[in-house]
Amino acid sequence: MLSKLMTMKTALCASLLMIVMLPGVSAQDAAVVNRQKFAVANSGKPVAVLATEEEKMEVAAAIDHVLFDFDRATISPDFYPKLKGLAAWLNDKAVTLRVLGYADSIGSEQYNFRLSERRAKAVKAYLIAIGVKQGLIEPEGLGEENPSPGSNSEAGRRKSRRVEFSLY
Repeated sequence: MLSKLMTMKTALCASLLMIVMLPGVSAQDAAVVNRQKFAVANSGKPVAVLATEEEKMEVAAAIDHVLFDFDRATISPDFYPKLKGLAAWLNDKAVTLRVLGYADSIGSEQYNFRLSERRAKAVKAYLIAIGVKQGLIEPEGLGEENPSPGSNSEAGRRKSRRVEFSLY
């Protein structure tokens, strides 16, 4: 049994090396396929390719949030350069980006939930418009959840009107 497992792992490693050598396959694409095949080989079933901790830190360093005006889901041009940098980074990777929308506590909970969804979808639409693959972005509205510190002041509420990013 052990020798059969070793043979299977050796065959898997050989097939992974062959992917890198195929013409027209970039090293980045090969790395993604390698991660996927490794995950499948170790689980016995298809699984999502997860981001590494290093990749998560790269996104956090590049952009931590996008802020919005009161009752708006329109992205300020001030955030375009950072979003463009994020788009370039995402296009170089094959990981899923979660776009998490939030709202302050002014207004009904239901309204703020829908507003937070619109904010997350606005960021997704912008990223797609500048070339990110649609399937790599998952928007999610979280409403008034996780308010910023000091959310009882105008400055604190402004920080709660945001979209944040995370990787799986």
